[in-house]
Parts: sequence; structure tokens; C-alpha cells
Amino acid sequence: MQARHNLPATKAELVRLRQEIAVSQEGLELLEHKRDILMGEGLQLLKTAKQLRLQVTQRWGHIEKNWQDAVEHQNPASLKKLAEGLPVMPPLEGGMQRWMSVKMANFSCKVPRLGLLGAVSELDLRPEQVRGALAQLLPELVELMNTETNIRRIAIALKQCHRQVNALTQVVIPELEQEKVRIEQRLEEKEREAIFQVKLLKARML
Repeated sequence: MQARHNLPATKAELVRLRQEIAVSQEGLELLEHKRDILMGEGLQLLKTAKQLRLQVTQRWGHIEKNWQDAVEHQNPASLKKLAEGLPVMPPLEGGMQRWMSVKMANFSCKVPRLGLLGAVSELDLRPEQVRGALAQLLPELVELMNTETNIRRIAIALKQCHRQVNALTQVVIPELEQEKVRIEQRLEEKEREAIFQVKLLKARML
């Protein structure tokens, strides 16, 4: 951008400055509107995340307690060996989606169908109960992951939006307004000088 005080004091430059100020003010309004939307969505996601985390934490506590009970009744090494023979779970469905220029996580999964960890003679029901509880919890874990990831991404977008708003309100628009006033004053001076010169010329012709 050309240095502000090096701009020529002309009517064309004044028109250009007024247009630039109008565009900057429109951009400021859009950014402020975007900031408000991001803030509202972020607050709603924070509320959702708090509720989800509470639910997940409570259920996870029960699962952990049951798992401790399971490993007390069965050798962890044998459970690990049985688990290594299980098929790999399918990948999550969905992906990333853009919203308000923010890449939002939108993954999902269904409760997986579980085969038996081993023969009935190889283990008791406690590990299977833990696996079933984890499978039921998996969709909520994915939803919590989406929510907390999106909160962080919205927070980053809010910071960037706030910086842009500050740049426009504190630097760009004030400088443009100041330069507009300078050019207007300079043009008024030129006009007064021209009027004076005309009057002086008429006086000499009389």
C-alpha cells in the first residue's frame, strides 16, 4: 500500500479513499457479524461438551471399575493374547466440513457388533461385559471428540477475527479517515487559492 501521506491531494484520490473507507466499513460489519456467530456457536458447544463429558465420565468410571474387577479374576496376559486376535474396527464415518471458514470435525460411528473375545472356557463374562459397555460408549466418545475439537477450532477462528476487527477499527479505518480529512483540507486550500487568484486577476484588469 502506498504511504498515506504521499498520496496526491486530488479529487480522484479523494473519491478513491471514500470508496476504500466504505469497503473497509462493510468488511468490518461482516467481521463483527461473523464474530458474533462464532461466539454464539462456541458457547453452545461449550454447554454441549460439558454435558457430554459429564455423561461419558460417569459411564467411564463404571467401565473402569468393572475392568479392574475383570483383571482380578483373569490373567491380563491371556486377555491381551485373546484381544490381539480380534479384527480391526472399521474407520469412523464422516470427516471434516467447512462452516464459517472453519474446518469442523463431523465424524460418527455406530455401536460396533462384537464377536466373542474367546471361547467360554477361556474367560468369564466380565471382560465381555466391559467390551460391550465400551462399544455402547463409543458413539458418545466420538461426539465428544467432535465437540471439543470444534471448540478449539472456533476459538482459533475467534482470535483471528478479533485481530482483523482490531486492525480495521484501530489502524486501517482511522488512517483512511485521517488521510481523507487531509486531502479535503488541501483541496479546500487549493480552491481558496484559486478564488483569490481569480479575484486578484479581475482587480488587475479593472
